[in-house]
Amino acid sequence: MSLPRYRIRYSKEEAAKFISHLDMLRTFERVVRRAGIPVSFSQGFNPHPRFSFGFPLSVGVSGLEEYVDIDLDTEVSPEEVAQALDRAMPPGMRVTGARPVEEGAPSLMASTERSAYIIRADRKCSTAGAGQLKGCLEGLLNSEEVTVMRRKKDGRDIPFDIRPGLLHLAARDEEGAMVLEMELVTSSSFNVRPQEVLAAITGRCGDFGEDCHLDITRSRVAGDGGKDLF
Repeated sequence: MSLPRYRIRYSKEEAAKFISHLDMLRTFERVVRRAGIPVSFSQGFNPHPRFSFGFPLSVGVSGLEEYVDIDLDTEVSPEEVAQALDRAMPPGMRVTGARPVEEGAPSLMASTERSAYIIRADRKCSTAGAGQLKGCLEGLLNSEEVTVMRRKKDGRDIPFDIRPGLLHLAARDEEGAMVLEMELVTSSSFNVRPQEVLAAITGRCGDFGEDCHLDITRSRVAGDGGKDLF
């Protein structure tokens, strides 16, 4: 019989957005211990809590709807799990929900298909208004290929076509800031990062260069066709 599994939805903002994915693993190990819930541990010389994350955030990127699946030794009400974990979270992180995961359900990584981002930039980062930037974004979406350089694990930079992963791009002015909205493919077979889209915009439109301060937030992570993961 499989262990009861719970999907935890949480946010990661403010100073917590600078926690790397490796440190997030350690953070959640401390959180589940402080929470006192009956988390299941692996066997062996160095046992650790059984949990699995979705696609990691880049350091410095906030997340409003992030997920982690946690195995417990016994069933506990989702409300109790959420409350216990939320009380143990570090500053900048909040648990916003928990639910049981059906036995045999695909993993978080296998379920995820897309991510939505909101990017705020100082108005001075763009020489064009939102109207002109919209035209540039439409040009990207109408292109057959949008090539950027992607760094491989061995340190080499190779050309990579991100066009198949661009689902939606939009821009608007908002109180002295330029706001970009993106919906990008995020899956185990193909994945596009918001930084790569920004590089493409900089190359084609001349905006959002390296000296531009950007506030990047992943606002949603979804499954096939935008299906809610929670």
